[in-house]
Amino acid sequence: MTSFLSKLFTDVSNLLKNSDDYNVLLEIGQPPNIKVFRAHSIILKARCLYFKSALSNDWCKKDENRNIIFKKPNILPNVFEVILNYVYTGTLVFSNLTTSEIIHLLETIDELAFEELFSHVQEHLISHSSEFIKQNISTVTDIAFKHEAFKILQTYCIDLITKEPQPFFSSPAFLSTNESILIAILSSDDVRIEEIILWNYIIQWGLHNSSTPIEMIIKDDEIEYETIDEYTSIDFTSLKTTLSPLLSLIRFSDISTEDYETKVKPFQSILPSNLLLWRYHFEDKTIKINLTSRKPPYSINSTLINHKQSTIIANWIDSNEGNLNVNGKIQFGKIRFNLLYRGSKHQFSFKKFHKMCDNQGPSLVLIKSKSNIDGCCKEEIIGGYNPVGWKSANQYIIRDDSFIFNLGDLSSESNYILSRIQPNLKYYAIYDGENFGPSFGKGDMEFSCISRPREGFCRWRCYDKPIRDTEARFWIEEIEVFKVIQ
Repeated sequence: MTSFLSKLFTDVSNLLKNSDDYNVLLEIGQPPNIKVFRAHSIILKARCLYFKSALSNDWCKKDENRNIIFKKPNILPNVFEVILNYVYTGTLVFSNLTTSEIIHLLETIDELAFEELFSHVQEHLISHSSEFIKQNISTVTDIAFKHEAFKILQTYCIDLITKEPQPFFSSPAFLSTNESILIAILSSDDVRIEEIILWNYIIQWGLHNSSTPIEMIIKDDEIEYETIDEYTSIDFTSLKTTLSPLLSLIRFSDISTEDYETKVKPFQSILPSNLLLWRYHFEDKTIKINLTSRKPPYSINSTLINHKQSTIIANWIDSNEGNLNVNGKIQFGKIRFNLLYRGSKHQFSFKKFHKMCDNQGPSLVLIKSKSNIDGCCKEEIIGGYNPVGWKSANQYIIRDDSFIFNLGDLSSESNYILSRIQPNLKYYAIYDGENFGPSFGKGDMEFSCISRPREGFCRWRCYDKPIRDTEARFWIEEIEVFKVIQ
């Protein structure tokens, strides 16, 4: 059988350009931004479930020429033009749309039931507009959770929030957050914020959204707990009802006794009775809590990696760390990571690095690198382990247990690269220079330009394998150094 699909494609596409025999006038947008599109009902109904239903009604308004008049004031004309082009050509071209318009496109294809486009548009939005999403996280997350079909965008937004929760919780929009969003956040085991701080924000949200107005006084982003004595039993009942779906997701076992006494106990009348928190904290008895701690072994205060990656690194430092117990859970180990230095917080300079990190003992270096390879932007998490620490000694450190690594984009453990010092080259394991950044080997990972402290390179010399597939220089997006406590 001979196929002439390309000819069919051309002929149908031309119907959009030369629509002399149209029978539908689509009035799209609101004044002053209204545009009228010509189309064919048979094509609209064949290609779109929404129009199949909407244009099949006998009561559709028609003009004097028997053309169907259909109005959609809630859709932007330039967004609808993209959709109409897709209907006739099967090609979705939205390169001329702004990020806000692409989000509107996503909402529109959901309304018009173009299910085949849901994943494609969400993935395009995430891959091309990640910074916009981050800067407008509350708005984008709210839109994502208003649409059941936007699962990909929902997951992406929740992942962003859990990795960097403070901007979300401290934003003015937080108090208006939909309950379903908070449930998704609290259900995560990797929210990088202290549980007592999380509790404080949830209480604020509950007071704001209770059915009866409850006045709250906020100082330094915290509730003035002294004013709680003024709350009535009606206030507490209303608050308990509002927070009921959320309270069971709070990891109370991660809250210290002191914080419980001052910040949780005043609200104990709203807590689920089955938690028996009073006994748990003050009678030295255990209770059954179905939720795992949000502070897993090897938790790390990092914006670059989570506890899963820090567990792997702990195992690289000591093979006895990060192993599973008989229940298949990671055992609590001895290694802890305490943040010493973060470039975006303390300043990107060799002088500041040494001021914050010298004479602190063993350290872990994490770097988010950014480079342009063959016209493509590539970001990776690389780093190294210094078993003795930094002293600005202007000499090599002899070690046989140092290593450098590359975690790639964190998407797959199979892509992680671990590179240990070659035994015969252990004399060059680490270079500890006052005018250098955290450097390993004879260029295996080096930061040596004091005037450009955010520039580095990896040239394979002393470690057992290269950690990057190029020796070209890269830019440091972020650097973190942790004290390793064993």
